[in-house]
Amino acid sequence: MSNVFLPNTMMGTLRYKRVYEFFEEPRFFSAENEVSSLFVVYWIGEDEDADSWYVIPVSPTRLELIERKRIDLRSVLIDQEQSFFYEVRAPYDREVAPTWNVKGVDAVYENALPAQGLFISSVVPVLENGRIGEAIKYSTHEIHLEKSSKKSAGNLVLSHVSNVCDSFSALYDSLLEFSGLKDKLRPVDARPGSFILSFQAEKLNAYEEILRDLSALIERRADIVDFIQNNGIDIQAFSDLLQSIVSTGTNMELKSNQTGEVIFLLTKAGAEFYLRVISRMSALAVSGHQIPQADTLEKVFKVVEVKWSGEPCTVENTGLQERHVYYYLHAAKVLGFLNANGNVTAMGQKLIQSGQENQYKIAARCFEVSHIGWAWINWSEVENLSQIDPDTAEKFLLEQCNSLSKDTIARRSRTLRHWGKELKEKYTPL
Repeated sequence: MSNVFLPNTMMGTLRYKRVYEFFEEPRFFSAENEVSSLFVVYWIGEDEDADSWYVIPVSPTRLELIERKRIDLRSVLIDQEQSFFYEVRAPYDREVAPTWNVKGVDAVYENALPAQGLFISSVVPVLENGRIGEAIKYSTHEIHLEKSSKKSAGNLVLSHVSNVCDSFSALYDSLLEFSGLKDKLRPVDARPGSFILSFQAEKLNAYEEILRDLSALIERRADIVDFIQNNGIDIQAFSDLLQSIVSTGTNMELKSNQTGEVIFLLTKAGAEFYLRVISRMSALAVSGHQIPQADTLEKVFKVVEVKWSGEPCTVENTGLQERHVYYYLHAAKVLGFLNANGNVTAMGQKLIQSGQENQYKIAARCFEVSHIGWAWINWSEVENLSQIDPDTAEKFLLEQCNSLSKDTIARRSRTLRHWGKELKEKYTPL
């Protein structure tokens, strides 16, 4: 298509700037003339000879709010910055000049309006050649980090920033897992100084109320244990966030770019106040990512062997279905045979160099000292793996894992119960 919407009008030549709604052709978009005056253009209907449009002058600031989805479509039309706008009838025949009628703002009600709460679908630029560019991604939130004290030694460094941001990302992942949702924090922009990281996370707004209430409790130094347990907040992920704030000596502020509101504030002093009790709780608590989903231990050993050979794990060399390969690689990490990057550890090398009987003994010992294995032993109030009751797996997870739903725990507990039965028989005390 051409990048020209309407040529040679009373407002100059209007060119497409960015498209927000598209149905066969742009239906809601922004336009710009030769002197950079901006307009939002909204399609209101057609007849045999022409399309009709609302052409509404708009400031750069308001246009950015529209594009950031802070102003809905209805408000764009009824809450205008000026007391008038233009209704334009644009003939399909470009040789026929469009007709422009000046309208008072109340005239928008002469046509059907979009429902309240509907926002634009996307922000897609129109290039000089008329082609559609790649959609523009605006940040939905931002994390602001600063040193907790002006007397603190040194400035913020990359390791401080990545430590806190990774910990918050893990906390967000746990909230998503509890709700059965999928999303990621996607960096959009960053500014130095007191470091500000802008990112996109479309579903984070669903947890803003929880984070806002948690922040208020922390500010009052109130008891937060029940709140964490009742709202599906992963205790380990939260403990890691507290630890990252304390170890880096920073204050963290989470802000919504859609409302401009600070929704979560965690200072070093606040983190220190809660860290001891939360750390103790996290030692017994279990996160969803620490629970294995791979029943057959021999196939866990097999993926470690394949990784040690330097080959990628496939359906052919593991004997697993494609979607199960990830589960078995994850199980190998739970047991300490692979590190976080998927590389074989020293214990993994020892495993593949041992006979089958010794492989099970190694796995039993590794399971005992894994976080989930040791938490199960402590919860059971026994001394070692050989003394646990495998049939308590589901009850253990229901009590100690508050980041997964009951249905998910019921499924995950089957693997834990299977491992408990198999490995306790192979366990040899020191």
